[in-house]
Amino acid sequence: METPAHSAAPRDPEQTRGSIRRFIVDAEALPSPKGAALRLIDLARDPNASIDETVRVIQTDPALTGFVVRAANAARFGGIERTLDLKRAVVRVGMQMVRAHALALSMIREHRQTRCKRFDYNRFWTESLYTAVLMDELAVRYREFRPGEAFVLGLLASIGRLAFATAAPDEYAQVLERAAEGRVPLQLLEQQAFGFDHHELSSVLLADWGVPTELAEVVYWQHDPEGGGFEPESRPYRLAGILQLAGGIAADSLAPAAEQGGSGIVYLRAALLELDDDDIAELTREGLKELREWLSMIGLPPLPTKAH
Repeated sequence: METPAHSAAPRDPEQTRGSIRRFIVDAEALPSPKGAALRLIDLARDPNASIDETVRVIQTDPALTGFVVRAANAARFGGIERTLDLKRAVVRVGMQMVRAHALALSMIREHRQTRCKRFDYNRFWTESLYTAVLMDELAVRYREFRPGEAFVLGLLASIGRLAFATAAPDEYAQVLERAAEGRVPLQLLEQQAFGFDHHELSSVLLADWGVPTELAEVVYWQHDPEGGGFEPESRPYRLAGILQLAGGIAADSLAPAAEQGGSGIVYLRAALLELDDDDIAELTREGLKELREWLSMIGLPPLPTKAH
């Protein structure tokens, strides 16, 4: 049977990862951690590293310090006394989330512009932060998640888009131009152009940066949780579904008015997660309020006043 034009033919994940590895090796430039983020990744690989060493690294970066303290006082820790003590904040948040914050801040600073003419840098990071905030909100509802885990996934789950724009700016500009026409989904156009999509590229990059394999696997299958071979109602399956929902809401909410409301997957995934319209409306409203505060702290452009 011939594969429909808008459907991806089945692919072997190991072959796909091999293609991604070759792409990474051949790339002249890729998003990569710098400064405090790089030192924190190195510390994570040292079994003898102490929390005091971690705190000293964080203290070299005022923005990262603010990120960690704010995260430690976020809603998911609502039953715990607020703190300004950095060491206590690091313990509360966990090293996985600290490294994720450092990675994001590092790449926001280092990649203020790309050569990819169709890639909207500010919208990319705004959408990534919004996805992270929504994941954080959802983690309160689905309490099987460890603190910080959901935020990490949302923040870095689409880093492959930035990697494409950085490593292959001209080719990716053509992909984005075709995607803007709306006839073929972005991930299928990426697969046609590169042999893999940004979800799959994100997964490999995160694994290289020390994100646990289980979470990297969730990122790999975020566009198709049912296709990942996860056990029904397992943590990875639930995480992949929630990541798909949060990413869909963020993309739809931040899209130009003419493009909003077109993601049917949001409604389908919400139904599977037993969330009704009121739940989604509240999630969106609270998420946007939190997002505005994050954007102000990081120095990204504020949301338009009519963003919903």
